[in-house]
Amino acid sequence: MTSEAPRPSNGSYHHGNLRHALIAQGRLELEKMGPQELSLRNLARAVGVSEAAPSRHFAGKAGLLAAIAADGFGELACIRARITNSGDDALTVAYRMMDAYVDFAREHKGLFNLMVGPRIVARDAYPELSSRSAESFNAFARAVEEYARECGWQKEALPFVVHGAWAMEHGLATLILSERVPRLEMPIAIDSIVHFSISMFLHAVAAGPARLEALLNATSTAPKGWEDASAGGGGCGGN
Repeated sequence: MTSEAPRPSNGSYHHGNLRHALIAQGRLELEKMGPQELSLRNLARAVGVSEAAPSRHFAGKAGLLAAIAADGFGELACIRARITNSGDDALTVAYRMMDAYVDFAREHKGLFNLMVGPRIVARDAYPELSSRSAESFNAFARAVEEYARECGWQKEALPFVVHGAWAMEHGLATLILSERVPRLEMPIAIDSIVHFSISMFLHAVAAGPARLEALLNATSTAPKGWEDASAGGGGCGGN
């Protein structure tokens, strides 16, 4: 697994690297068009091979798209592995995990839309896609869980915190890509929106489960199962 896709050239490709060349070219084309318009025939021409050659590596266009998406998740997993191994404190690692997801989406809009969108229907049919997606998500989840535990959240509450963090990073990414933020009447820099939103979420984690439980009780909106998940913990130092 590499942290960035190989770059195609205009030359011919031998059997050993044709798959990588097609994935790389596919990633480039996705930034210009949607997955519906992506064509195996055109990709083959672009990398200088016969129109039949891609069939040796992919089970049709669906297989190619799944491989491209897997490559994207592999790159994101590498980014998150570097964050995990950075030696930063738990808060910084959790912040960087969420920020990296939004950055990746902004830098690879076409690829990201394929990775998370509806175009690939039977995702479980592609083991590489499933494993690389899980690798990326699990690195993110572990980082969020570690910070949450530092702030007093019990084991039963961690799935709630992880899903909240996931909703935050994914919501930011998709709103930005769809050009729905910032609002026209609220001209705020996108980088500032990202920083504030992630920081605000992590501050809520730092406040601890007791503070959230009080809020949920006051509004009568405690989710099912929260009673067991909210026990213990007063938040990170001083909050």
